[in-house]
Amino acid sequence: MRAAAGFAALTSVVKAVAFLKEAVVASAFGVGSSMDSYLMALVVIGFPCLVLANAAQTVFVREYVRVVEADGEAAAGRFLRDTVLGLLIALTALLVVWVALLPATLSVVGHGMSSRQRTLVSANVWRLTPYYYLSGINMLGYGVLQARKAFLRTALIPIATPLVIMGLVAALGADLRTLIGALTLGTGAETALIFVLTATGQGRSSGRAPQAPRGVREFAWGTLILVPATLIYGLLPVIEQTIASGLGHGAISALGYAAKLPATLNSLLTAAVAVTILPYFSQQLSRGNEAGCRRFLVRYAAILALAGTAIAAVAVVGSAPFVRFAFQRGEFSAQNTLVVTALQQAYLWQLPGALVGNVAIRFIAAQGRYRLFTAANMLMAPITALLQWRLSVVWGAAGLALGTSVGAAFSAMVFLWLALRPRPESVR
Repeated sequence: MRAAAGFAALTSVVKAVAFLKEAVVASAFGVGSSMDSYLMALVVIGFPCLVLANAAQTVFVREYVRVVEADGEAAAGRFLRDTVLGLLIALTALLVVWVALLPATLSVVGHGMSSRQRTLVSANVWRLTPYYYLSGINMLGYGVLQARKAFLRTALIPIATPLVIMGLVAALGADLRTLIGALTLGTGAETALIFVLTATGQGRSSGRAPQAPRGVREFAWGTLILVPATLIYGLLPVIEQTIASGLGHGAISALGYAAKLPATLNSLLTAAVAVTILPYFSQQLSRGNEAGCRRFLVRYAAILALAGTAIAAVAVVGSAPFVRFAFQRGEFSAQNTLVVTALQQAYLWQLPGALVGNVAIRFIAAQGRYRLFTAANMLMAPITALLQWRLSVVWGAAGLALGTSVGAAFSAMVFLWLALRPRPESVR
């Protein structure tokens, strides 16, 4: 519990700094086509990286712990080097394919943009390529810190990126190349900090023959198995950007600003739940206390639903003053504040669904029902996207944001139902 509380506290500090960075960026760039092109490029280049790296990190943490336990830190260091190399090769192959598909991709996700805007998005994608590689490497680096239970360091290191962005944008002004360069430098600073920390302790060896090659093979196969789930999950922001691009000038950037507070609250609360609940479920299930876990899951889900609803309601009431304080300066006008406030309020109602869905997913993961998890994601992602699209037809950008919240609530109910279903005797 102390580790969870410390992680949440430090993450709050990092998120506060990230919000300050968003205020600096909003003041410099405002809402318009320039930021639209940057945010869309960030989603386009981030999608293939996150799909692969999220699956890789999930498997990596487990395999890293197994290598340390079996063969010591020296073998774990070799395992880390081999997996980073393998990930870089896979990221490069994926990037080649993704770049080849870029014109067709932009014609779909940027269907509401002019040809000039799509050209600018394409140029920004190329400029973000170093960020693409650094983000993938960082996922494995953070995996090492998590495997070592260095939760406080994991929470604090991401502060480097917003600090670098704020400093460079404030010093050099509103230029997209400055913003992209600052993002890349900040992510590179994270990489350096991560690997300075991970280098400590890897010189020790247990004297046993290292088995990293076996671990690398299992890492590769496990990643491939989990990629469909992360692929489906990663499609949601791409689909949201695609819908938003057809909603008129500034819709993408307005939705981007509006999503900041809900995303921050979401990540803070779900991280605090995940840090403590997965080990608890795993331990209790290993002792055969499945019935007790199910009772606890039901009670905990009810508490989270009530708490999430209360937090969302308070945040909705405070949305307007928050947006004025955080963003309304420079190019960000009072009219922009009204638009972003309405969108933020619609996004905030995703919190109870996100919390309940998170605890249900952790229970499914503790059971080892990975195929079930993948299947559920493949079902719920298109349903959420359909809700976003249909409600955007009726209410525009506000409907898209509300569709996200409705989709989160529906997904939580489905995940909770699946989690409470009796599992087969043998689950893989």
